[in-house]
Amino acid sequence: MKNNYLILILIFSLIFTKPAETSISDVYFFIKEKAHLFLSDKTNTKIKNNKLNASTLRILSNKIHEYYDKLFHQNAFNGCVLVAIGDKIIYENALGYNDFKKTQCLNTNSLFQLASVSKIFTATAILKLYEKKMLDINDYVIKYIPEFPYKDVKISHLLNHTAGLPNYLHLMSEIGRQDTILSHESVLQFICQKRFRQEFRTGRRHKYCNTNYAVLACLIERVSGMKYSDFLKKEIFIHAQMNSTNTIYYIDVFDENTTLSREYKTRTVPFYAGDFILGDKSIYSNIHDLFNFSQNFLNGKILNDTLIELMTKGVKTNRYGMLYGYGIRIKNHQDSSKTIWFHNGWWHGYRTSFQMRPKDKVTVIVLSNHIHKTTYYTEPIYQTIDEVLYNVDNNFNPTNSQQKVYPELDDE
Repeated sequence: MKNNYLILILIFSLIFTKPAETSISDVYFFIKEKAHLFLSDKTNTKIKNNKLNASTLRILSNKIHEYYDKLFHQNAFNGCVLVAIGDKIIYENALGYNDFKKTQCLNTNSLFQLASVSKIFTATAILKLYEKKMLDINDYVIKYIPEFPYKDVKISHLLNHTAGLPNYLHLMSEIGRQDTILSHESVLQFICQKRFRQEFRTGRRHKYCNTNYAVLACLIERVSGMKYSDFLKKEIFIHAQMNSTNTIYYIDVFDENTTLSREYKTRTVPFYAGDFILGDKSIYSNIHDLFNFSQNFLNGKILNDTLIELMTKGVKTNRYGMLYGYGIRIKNHQDSSKTIWFHNGWWHGYRTSFQMRPKDKVTVIVLSNHIHKTTYYTEPIYQTIDEVLYNVDNNFNPTNSQQKVYPELDDE
């Protein structure tokens, strides 16, 4: 009966809000859309009405711990995890060791190289400049970097990887050298000198490319008149209470809280030239600082709602039905309350994942200094939350580590 009333309301709504020439198919799709919004609102109301009492928090924490403890004892995970709903941390833990010799345990203040999760902060910095009217994301890059060889590439093309630029990681022979240091300016000079042919016409399609974000780091410096590291600290890290976060240039790599990365069982990954290229990677942070960023971001304290909407609009990636926005991936869901904004990272043994479910403000942060892809296997966390809080039956088995949120997306 309630459903019949709903349909009648929707039909009347259509009659009074749509033009007279509306077709039957228009009516159908309009009703379908309104019904979906109605059900989403019901879900959201249900979310608001659930209280995270001590008992519920304990159940959630135990289930998530069971999952990660199992992975750790299978030698399939080594790192730090934080899961929160709104401003309540429901689980945080450090499992494993700082180095492969197992001489020092990780702790929840341990710093990890964020790899491509760094792109979120580069994109945020660009949008801060846009907010200050210091640039326009629809401007051509050559307006700010006259020597840039790709005349029809706009800032927005760099942000969402539709520029068609070649990937410097596959072209610069110095990347792996340990006797020199490269920078994002080195990347810019390299592509300006070589003038490689674009891989596709600008704006024609999406292809993930680290060169885009190295150029964006140069752009930030040209426009702001500040070093990339200093601008991010001033405009983002300080405002978000990310007190331990900075780029590789300002991190004490010998500090006991700075992790060493490793591949497989025994090989520590040494520093080399490519580590010092900024924009696409090489920000160091911990789970607490990233949680602070998530809180400030979701509450509109870093970017306003209009800019967040712009950042998370996204273009089709043609991979797994996802979108890529400005420095962030969007995993849409038929139920909008389950849409996830996220970015993965992989660089020299580090695996990282930063995820936000905006509808109920769930934050999932997983940082690892080990090569295993289990860093990206976060689907069981969301299933646990949905089961415990919203009575959604997912048939979740916490010992099954193969449930995932696109671990194929290493985001190098």
